[in-house]
Amino acid sequence: MTSSHDALYRAICAHPDEDTPRLAFADLIEENGEGRRAGFIRTQVALARLPTYDPTWVNARQHDPDAVTGWLMTQSLPRVPSGCSWHRFEFRRGFPWKVGVLSLAALLESGDAVFDAAPIQAIDLDQRDRPSLAALADWPHLARLHRLAFSTGWFDASDIARFAQSPHAKNITELEFEFESLAPEGLTALAASPLFGRLKALELSANAFPPALLIDSLGAVRRGSALSRLSLANNRVGRHDAENLFQLSALHELQSLDMSDNPLAMDGVTALAESGIVRGLRELNLHKTRPGLAGVKALTEASGLAGLRMLDLSNNALGPSAIKALAGCSGVRGLRVLNLSNNHVRDSGAADLAASGALAGLLELDLCESEIGDAGSLALADSPHLNGLLRLDLRTRTGRGFGDTARAALVARFGDRVCL
Repeated sequence: MTSSHDALYRAICAHPDEDTPRLAFADLIEENGEGRRAGFIRTQVALARLPTYDPTWVNARQHDPDAVTGWLMTQSLPRVPSGCSWHRFEFRRGFPWKVGVLSLAALLESGDAVFDAAPIQAIDLDQRDRPSLAALADWPHLARLHRLAFSTGWFDASDIARFAQSPHAKNITELEFEFESLAPEGLTALAASPLFGRLKALELSANAFPPALLIDSLGAVRRGSALSRLSLANNRVGRHDAENLFQLSALHELQSLDMSDNPLAMDGVTALAESGIVRGLRELNLHKTRPGLAGVKALTEASGLAGLRMLDLSNNALGPSAIKALAGCSGVRGLRVLNLSNNHVRDSGAADLAASGALAGLLELDLCESEIGDAGSLALADSPHLNGLLRLDLRTRTGRGFGDTARAALVARFGDRVCL
């Protein structure tokens, strides 16, 4: 490595929020023959400034998915100190952003070594480690982190209250708790704490306590929260819990809501549609929530859908009638990304999507495993409204292809923007 290379890398680690040294590093390594890595850095820096439904993101998912995952950049992962591992990693803005922590005690003993290795701003605690939240709260280098993810710990109210009061936790804006990491009393304490008021993203997935306690705990959230992204995936929230959940003030200022893998069913999705929450949403994930035809109709009749940009209705056993209701809804004109994969869309549903003027703004349409045959694919290829599509996914796990005529029509219309 050259001295310029080392100096820039140290600058990136020392100032992880700044893009200038990252882009200068990309220029330098490109001059030294690392064009692919330089391009990766520039692309990720650009993506970080944009919402995931922007055309740049859609193009990346279609033509350069590694720009999103970073899997082909694993050779650039540096050596990390004892207690850390790249078993859970994530790139942001061209460099590793998140590191897995096998032992919190070992990480704390290593001081700032992990931050010298990479511009780390997030840690993911291994589920085999039961971390001391009090010790983490007292760690001065906690101030360099923006995100924490826990799988174990069963933190109670006193644990969370102490952590929330830590002067080193002032830059934490994203938290994730799953499995047995958080007691309901701990969530209540978090919801009522000043730390919650600074959070931009919160993920509560597969928690061990009943959904009613989850909802009661979130009821402690004060108005004026900065929270814009909330994931409650896989928390067994059913139709009887949904009405109470969707009345909470904490959910009415969100821009992104993930309710995937919850048995909301028709009544739960109807409660969501009638709550007014969708009015402020840009992204809504209803994967595997089984809304049925009535739930989809309730959603299409909800006021304020115009702001929605991403909608995931995958894995819901929806049939052509539900697809027809969605395609005929004028309120979905703002959609840019629509995921209907693993549903019973079939040829008639595909024809309705193709004929929908309301979906003319779509940039990405996922119809994987949706039982579409040649007639449906030809309808999509002949659509007068899907001119803006940058990504159309029609793949199947079985590899059952379309006939030559249908395949040729799709390629002629969409070129490399279609996945077959």
